[in-house]
Amino acid sequence: MITDSSTPTETLGDVARGELVACGRTLLRLGLLSQTSGNISIKLPNGDIYITPSSMEYDLIVNDDIVVVGTDGDVREGTRVPSSETPLHCLVYETRPEVSAIVHTHSPYATTLAVMGMSIPAIHYMIAVLRTTTIEVAAYATYGTEELARNVRDTFKAPSKAVLIANHGLVAVGSTLKEAADAAQAVETLAGLYYRSLVVGTSNILTDEQMAEVMEKYERKPG
Repeated sequence: MITDSSTPTETLGDVARGELVACGRTLLRLGLLSQTSGNISIKLPNGDIYITPSSMEYDLIVNDDIVVVGTDGDVREGTRVPSSETPLHCLVYETRPEVSAIVHTHSPYATTLAVMGMSIPAIHYMIAVLRTTTIEVAAYATYGTEELARNVRDTFKAPSKAVLIANHGLVAVGSTLKEAADAAQAVETLAGLYYRSLVVGTSNILTDEQMAEVMEKYERKPG
């Protein structure tokens, strides 16, 4: 979560804009974002949601292109059109109050599994970082619709940090933008492992008991 640690001349909104621009370029470089697909946002303590604009390539977006919307999705600041997935972001923030940042991508391996309607099981203990033992798949609906937003909401239960969307992509969340971006990268890593293991043969899934032990260790980790 962004806190008021900015300089006297730099507002929380300025910080949010800068973080979104930098994160978009990092995720583009890592291959999690491509061209204009995907979207990222930050929710400030006052309820303002800073979100990437629609149909702009991430290496071209600058601070002034970031759009500010309210929790109702209405534009409060900005000259650009906000992401088409603004309804999804708003509804996730409404139903998951612990979430302060969202990263939505169409990263290759995660999207491949989403296209196949396949959830990601506990193929590796690192899934614990996502605070779940299964990354579920929300039902398909047309992008940018309230129906899609509701499908994600209905599947994306706390404390899980990630969910796939059928025939679409993934949504990852965090208390900070870095945490959400790290979660998205973890999902892509797990999806790649799962996909390749299925190509070779049968995946060895960790048991509930094994994952319970890992989850306990993750809960004890500092920070």
